[in-house]
Amino acid sequence: MTRLTLFVAAVAVAAFAAVPAAADWDPNDPTIVTKWVQLPDLEPTGLDVLATWHADPPGAIGKVLADDWKCDRTGPITDVHVWGSWLNDLLPVQGPEQVAFELRIYSDIPADPAGVNGEWSRPGELLWEKRYQPPSTDMRAKLYADAVQEQFYDPSQNEMIGTDTQVWLYNFDIPLDEAFVQKEGTIYWLSVQAAPHLATAGGQAVFGWKTSINHFNDDAVFADNVGFVGPAPNPDQWFEMRYPSFHPFGGESIDLAFAITTIPEPASLALMLVGLAAPVVLLRRWRR
Repeated sequence: MTRLTLFVAAVAVAAFAAVPAAADWDPNDPTIVTKWVQLPDLEPTGLDVLATWHADPPGAIGKVLADDWKCDRTGPITDVHVWGSWLNDLLPVQGPEQVAFELRIYSDIPADPAGVNGEWSRPGELLWEKRYQPPSTDMRAKLYADAVQEQFYDPSQNEMIGTDTQVWLYNFDIPLDEAFVQKEGTIYWLSVQAAPHLATAGGQAVFGWKTSINHFNDDAVFADNVGFVGPAPNPDQWFEMRYPSFHPFGGESIDLAFAITTIPEPASLALMLVGLAAPVVLLRRWRR
């Protein structure tokens, strides 16, 4: 291996270690590793589940949703990607990025029908949290799909409250010094809640987390909360989510659409960059 190749690899690895990943979710991007993905249901069977908190009227109850995943390799989470839509396609006043989000990661409490934990698994101890307040360079919104025909679901009322036709992909970057480090073989929970009113001129738009075509474990869950920046729900405040009886999937478990990604380990990144640098070295030798 030449000095040039080693130098290119070393510089690139150092650069990746110094800054967080900043990319939209792309399964073909070699600079990120997808640790978990549950793709959105873009058919008419797809729902958007209410995941918004508003301060108007005072004391209003908001909905926070959570879904679980299993870590397949130990390492930091440097990006979270969430698919969702806006009720009746009404975006925040100044655009889709004018919304505050709160992301949290919890431990897992397994289902225990015969015990005190209940018939479904749920989030346990709060392990990590991060709030994104616009304007933020760590959060980007991308129109993922258009002209879909889907309904907007309120789980606590068990009713459809509207429709939508656009699917947005929200990409959240996490600096390495703030990243949560997950352990292989462990189940965790991700919770998501939007607060459009906390954005500058954000308006009263309503965000919903999109259901997924991929199923893991049992159900996603929801909880009520009275403050966007308040304490995390207690384990007994989470309730399971199943498709309503009038839906084609009536009674089946609801899962939510998200992806967990990270940058490659330094060794893997070095090998990748060595491969990229090799043609440069060969060309240099050929020109001699």
